[in-house]
Amino acid sequence: MKNPTLAGVVLGFLGLFGALQAQAQHAGGDQHFAATDLRAQVRCPEVPVDVIAASVDERRLVCSAVSEALQLLRHCEIFPRRPLVIQITDEVRHPFGRVIFGLFDPRDERIWITQFGTISSLVRGTPFSELPQRELYKSIVVHELVHGVMHQNAKRRAITRSAYEYPAYALQIASLTSSARDRFLQTIHNVASTGDFVFNDFILSMDPFFFAASAYEHFSASANGCAHLIALLEGEAAFISEVPSLP
Repeated sequence: MKNPTLAGVVLGFLGLFGALQAQAQHAGGDQHFAATDLRAQVRCPEVPVDVIAASVDERRLVCSAVSEALQLLRHCEIFPRRPLVIQITDEVRHPFGRVIFGLFDPRDERIWITQFGTISSLVRGTPFSELPQRELYKSIVVHELVHGVMHQNAKRRAITRSAYEYPAYALQIASLTSSARDRFLQTIHNVASTGDFVFNDFILSMDPFFFAASAYEHFSASANGCAHLIALLEGEAAFISEVPSLP
């Protein structure tokens, strides 16, 4: 594995995608989102996902990402079991206080995403800054929606952050166009793709971008990457270390 960048260490520590949410949200109440105006809740076409956004364009962008995420999951015969709500807000905060991209709240099965205009400042100096912003934003929605749908289908709750984040990162990178995905992968060195690679919370914490790229390569290198997701739902994924990170 390459030496982690400072940006990777910082983003890993803060849990860019709210990976500690299952523990911290229950302790911290609703501090993970900022105050926002009440906005209309509108169902995305032909899918059981409602979106609350400030503009029609933002809602359409999110719904487009929702369709892509559900298509990727449908390929693995994984489907939403209940409606989900995505709320776009001025900013989403990690329980430690830092602004993050978004998170899935399992208490009410609601996804919180930071508004589109804030994303560029959050990715500055990271490999994600190389991606077209609209495409990156859609991939963030994909990431959080995968969390939501996997949560609804899990037979056993993920006991490690890496088990929780593997499917979200793998399908987030898979959702990118080939040119954007190649651009992202080229910024990551020594990406793991072999079948015997074991993902763990240390790798995720030290460099979430390396983890994301490796999850995608591992998922796509398999003749049946969907089997990895099913194994995670069953709680029997041999490629994930069962040793959780320290709180």
